[in-house]
Amino acid sequence: MRRHKRENQILKGLIRAAAGVAACIAGLILFFVFIWWRGQHTYPQTDKEAAVQRQQAEPLVIETPEPATEGSIRVYDYDGCCIYAYYGEIKINNDGRDGKQIDIECAGYLEGYQQHGTPESGGVHDE
Repeated sequence: MRRHKRENQILKGLIRAAAGVAACIAGLILFFVFIWWRGQHTYPQTDKEAAVQRQQAEPLVIETPEPATEGSIRVYDYDGCCIYAYYGEIKINNDGRDGKQIDIECAGYLEGYQQHGTPESGGVHDE
């Protein structure tokens, strides 16, 4: 009796496993049939429709503005006061990215805002 009971349990387990595998296979088949059905019911695009879509697309335009050559440079003292201001054309010959010293040419006018001294003298230098 035990033997038959054990055989019945094994047989029930195998039937459940087979049912699970069959359900997975049926699900995959239904999925692929659905994909095929959707493909059959979409209208193919004609060359004329493709040409119309290409005409509707706007061309990509990348604009790179010319770098500015006019600007200003301000020089501040240790207290944060602006002592000089330059206005005019600025030409950057080397911005220092190559490891060499920065080289900038300026052609314009310079304004002095307050009297100042050299850092060595430690005070305001009057002339």
